[in-house]
Amino acid sequence: MRILFILHQFYPEFSGGTEHVALNLANCAQRAGHYVRVLASTVDPVACGGRQSVGFDGAFEIVYHGVPVMLLPHEILPKTTDYSFEPDLDLAERLVAWMRLERFDVAHVLHPMRMGTALLAVQRCGLPYIITLTDFFSACFRINLINVLNEPCPGPNGGVRCAKDCLVAPWTPDSLIGRQRQALSLLTAAGARICPSNYVAECYRSFFPELDFIVIPHGIELMTHTVNTLPSASAEVDDINLTFGFIGSIIPQKGLDTLLRAFASVQCNRLKLRVVGGFYGEPSYQSEVLKLAEADSRVELLGHVTQQKVFEFIREIDVLCLPSRVPETFSMVLHEAIALGVPALVSNLGAPAEHIAKHGDGCILPVDDVAAWSGVITELAENPEVLLAWRSKLPMILRIEEEAFFYESLYRLLLQPN
Repeated sequence: MRILFILHQFYPEFSGGTEHVALNLANCAQRAGHYVRVLASTVDPVACGGRQSVGFDGAFEIVYHGVPVMLLPHEILPKTTDYSFEPDLDLAERLVAWMRLERFDVAHVLHPMRMGTALLAVQRCGLPYIITLTDFFSACFRINLINVLNEPCPGPNGGVRCAKDCLVAPWTPDSLIGRQRQALSLLTAAGARICPSNYVAECYRSFFPELDFIVIPHGIELMTHTVNTLPSASAEVDDINLTFGFIGSIIPQKGLDTLLRAFASVQCNRLKLRVVGGFYGEPSYQSEVLKLAEADSRVELLGHVTQQKVFEFIREIDVLCLPSRVPETFSMVLHEAIALGVPALVSNLGAPAEHIAKHGDGCILPVDDVAAWSGVITELAENPEVLLAWRSKLPMILRIEEEAFFYESLYRLLLQPN
């Protein structure tokens, strides 16, 4: 098969969870003998090493980890492309010609942000496609189901609730309702709609009750990273030193400041908190986090690291901490920690909380409740054997090869004659 993966951004310029999933699936498809291309957007094509495309004027091309990628510069996309599905009609026609020239059999949409033009092209050239809903962008222009007052949103209600709770420029009530109609149309036209967790699937089923959604969890590359490294459930816990870990972008939504405040209130020199992740966004928040970290000698900020280093980091901690203020749709790092035998503390939002509630391999804590987080950290310091009980409940998780197999089955179903 000739497979086109479509998403909002890609390596090396961006390295989030969706990009990681796309790369895994593209590499697996290549190993299975399929022809693969990625279509994404770029903010800075020169910085990511792109060269001018020969076959598509204005686009750039790179090869990343063996995967050929075509990048559409952000500047040639509609101005509203970061939050709407608005297409550029002329660009869409050029993409139609390119897709036909490439003779793709199927498209796999991994994120529709900035890709409204590409999705129109897919539909115009009659290319069958599936869509994986890695977050809530298709239902929420703010992506995370948190309204402008930073309150959880129960769903768009056809755009009516968006107009009530999130009416900010340049939106109007009619345009927000129109966005929901566009989302419904794009989702309806897909041959399959896949969610990475039951939590996400249940949300989308409530948002679009006329549609079916299936669950395929993101797979983890177990063979490369777990050989001879997994602690057994009965492995001894170091009752002298206990290391907590945080992995993620250092932005307000991830809640690192809550964790730092909770950690500071626990007076125990046997504890360490190690933090992996880069600073992004608000300078005032960066200053706040740096001040909190510098005030506690037990805290170590390691900055951004490579994926391989992330696995090495997880092996060196006892507990993963996910104090997110927004509902996570899956959490790759949680499942990587599970693969490496590390339990987690998570906030009571989204898929991570759903996972812990089902398996009992960690603890769910109220979002932003410093006292609650401090209490559990204290309990683990005093009774580290609790970790043994959590470890014994860590489940087996999906491998990337299994995830790719499920998706290949869906591609083949799309290509079967009606």
